[in-house]
Amino acid sequence: MNVALLFAGGIGSRMNSRALPKQFLEVHGKPVIIHTLQHFEAHPEIDAIAIAILPEYREHMMKLLTRYEIQKVKWVIDGGKTGQQSRHNALRTVAAECPEDTVVLVHDGVRPLIDAKLISSNISTVLEHGSAITCTKFNETVVSSEHDHIDDVIPRDHIYAAQAPQSFRLGEILSLYDRAVEEGEHDSIDSCSLMHRYGRKIYRVVGPRSNIKITTAEDFYLCRTYFEILENQQIVGL
Repeated sequence: MNVALLFAGGIGSRMNSRALPKQFLEVHGKPVIIHTLQHFEAHPEIDAIAIAILPEYREHMMKLLTRYEIQKVKWVIDGGKTGQQSRHNALRTVAAECPEDTVVLVHDGVRPLIDAKLISSNISTVLEHGSAITCTKFNETVVSSEHDHIDDVIPRDHIYAAQAPQSFRLGEILSLYDRAVEEGEHDSIDSCSLMHRYGRKIYRVVGPRSNIKITTAEDFYLCRTYFEILENQQIVGL
């Protein structure tokens, strides 16, 4: 099986949204989370979807799934206090019903500009190598700075930004989340970090620069611009 695991348990504190968490804000007529879900819903290789969500927005999420006819969502799971806890909750729920060799694509609910090619590349890379971390080339100058001054300028030729999906075999990644909790870690940055910490080999999948995560208001406006570009491309047939 191939299962998409979307976590959308954040409250959007950096967004300064006064109404809804960022995953429920509308862009181009639909909530951000629905745009994200529809990519996985439409992909022929995705068998099921799990969503980790804020418990108080479960009912709202269920209404959206019905309204937009999202059929592949099999699990809606209460998120935890941290991103790690939300991902862990979802992994354990999926593992209760799916075999260990299931491919899981761990993705941010607020990355709505993912595309079918990137989903396929993640799946094929896991099947070949056992892991797949979506990355984009870093084009800015990279510096190291512990205080006010710059300590070092780092060559950027081999520097990438890790994004999502981050994809693995279910049994392996769940075992690392279990181990992290046993060792007292409850707030790791992402699955890639855990894989690296425990010495597992992780493989890169190069994704488009448009695959942004909506974290701030600036990200939201940038995302809206990308949607307008895609819409215009459809109109002119590019």
